[in-house]
Amino acid sequence: MKKVLLCLFAILFPLSSVGQTKGDSVLLYLKAYRSELQGRSDEALLLYESALKDDPDSSELRTSLAYGYLKKNKRDRAEALLMEAIALRPSNRGALMLLAGLYSTQSSTYKAKELYEKCITLNSEDTEAYMYLGALYVSEKKYREAITIYEKILAYDDDNILALYYIGQLNAEIKEFAKAKEYYGKILLIRPGFEPALLDMGSLSEMEGDFKKALEYYQTIISFDPGNKKARARMGSLFVRQKEYDKAIGAFEDLSDLDKGDASVRMRIGLLHLEQRRYDEAIKNFNLVLAAQPGNSAAHLYLGLVWKEKGDSKKALQEFLKIPSSAEEYMSALREIVFICIKEGSYDEGIQLVKKGLSDSTRKKELNMLLVVLYEEKGDFDLGIEAARQALSLEPGNIEIMYQIGMLHEKKGESEKALAIMEDLLKIDPEYPNALNYIGYSWADKGVKLEEAEAMIKKALNKKPNDGYIIDSLGWVYYKKGRYADALSELLRATQILPDDPAIIEHLGDVYAAMKDHEKAVSAYTRSINLEKDEKRRKAIESKVRMLKETKK
Repeated sequence: MKKVLLCLFAILFPLSSVGQTKGDSVLLYLKAYRSELQGRSDEALLLYESALKDDPDSSELRTSLAYGYLKKNKRDRAEALLMEAIALRPSNRGALMLLAGLYSTQSSTYKAKELYEKCITLNSEDTEAYMYLGALYVSEKKYREAITIYEKILAYDDDNILALYYIGQLNAEIKEFAKAKEYYGKILLIRPGFEPALLDMGSLSEMEGDFKKALEYYQTIISFDPGNKKARARMGSLFVRQKEYDKAIGAFEDLSDLDKGDASVRMRIGLLHLEQRRYDEAIKNFNLVLAAQPGNSAAHLYLGLVWKEKGDSKKALQEFLKIPSSAEEYMSALREIVFICIKEGSYDEGIQLVKKGLSDSTRKKELNMLLVVLYEEKGDFDLGIEAARQALSLEPGNIEIMYQIGMLHEKKGESEKALAIMEDLLKIDPEYPNALNYIGYSWADKGVKLEEAEAMIKKALNKKPNDGYIIDSLGWVYYKKGRYADALSELLRATQILPDDPAIIEHLGDVYAAMKDHEKAVSAYTRSINLEKDEKRRKAIESKVRMLKETKK
């Protein structure tokens, strides 16, 4: 460090300048200089101040003193001294550069630019001044002006690596990719292993879709520097983009060997094994992460997902439950817990866990909506509505929550209440497709306002053209209007999107029955019965099958 400071002072304050001081000021200056090098900054400042009293006309002493005050973050005092130093000797480059740097940190870029330009006027080949001046234009996002500045360096030093690199970077920033590659290419002719240029060339090749070329650049870096972690990480990510997961795992394993303490690499390896459904390998890697970082919530989440994929709900729950409510992964884990509880029919367990989260979480709206899902699946629609209203109180006017409340009333058998809510929703958002579809379908199901129903459903479909439920509604309108061929076309399209929805398949059976195709009608009804969970609905469809069979006799 002392050598670095010595070099800095030799540049800014050459020994020839010391001869300009008077009397004891030379000795005081040298003592201050030594104290500065030895890290005794307070002592150095006092000595510089004393030297300045002996030689009040010294520009160099003011510069040295200003440098000391800058290190103490006393910027006002430093600025005053530097301005005095420049007034006494306008060609004092050290003072000009220091003051320009000070202005740069204060966002007084126009003042800083003027000072760097003065340095360049004093010396047209002042590379350092050009570099700092270009950086100011970059900070203002004036990239073309910055390029012009760096090109001036190349006019007298055409092999300047930094100038070439900055010009290449800036051309890439302004989407002049061909020029960027031209400058990076010049650098690599001078210094073939220059890592920043090779990385940027790799990035540009990736952007152009030339993954093979990008890989070559990253491999070139590794050939010069086998321990280069950045290049190996880029290679791994590139293999992932190409879905070459085994090669990606190999690249990340090499990276992990270089830095065994980097748990994020081991995490990526685990995720790649999970993607490949190599669950045991994924479990091993996530456990390695947890061995190094026992509280890593992401590792617990992914480990839980692996156990879920393996069909071991018990172990999956154990991992999800290890994630604290303060963790970023908490809500994802809780959603997974809810899905497991629904799948296994353990609704009360899920409800208790969500309620526990409500007591100490700031995400009360999301938690209440999870409760809505659980209550709905349990068939407790009153408590579901209550939870949804709690969520709505936290975010008044949320149309998604309002829609959910309407659908719960529908499931409860309160169709008029549901219809009123949907109409209120359209007052807030006349284009809201789910409400349009609900009202249109309700009218169609009752056989009323069929023209208006068709218009509303088509409006909803315009917003969500691939929504199987809305397509089903349109088919149902056509059925009610006696347009059976059109109804069949739409319902077949709906079943392609939602092949396991019992209501849509029942509608398909109704259309086949209306078209006197009894065999296909019975087939559709039978499939709907097998999919339907509601006992009343199953019996209703079974009665349709009996009627068809009797008619056929």
